[in-house]
Amino acid sequence: MYCIKTQIFIDGNKRASVIFANHFLISKGQGFLVIPADNVPEFKKMLVDFYEDKDSENIRSFMKEVCWKNF
Repeated sequence: MYCIKTQIFIDGNKRASVIFANHFLISKGQGFLVIPADNVPEFKKMLVDFYEDKDSENIRSFMKEVCWKNF
């Protein structure tokens, strides 16, 4: 979430952040993140709220419950 919000790169922050998170999670044997296609609109809305400092817990819970896949 830190990499997404701080806009480290000019473009591709969400993609780079998911790749980084997956590399870390896989290297620790903790699974990986995938945003299901059916949930992309919901994810984008939560992401806008996160960018605007409205709600960070909502997207964190969503990522843990919906996007985090264990081996």
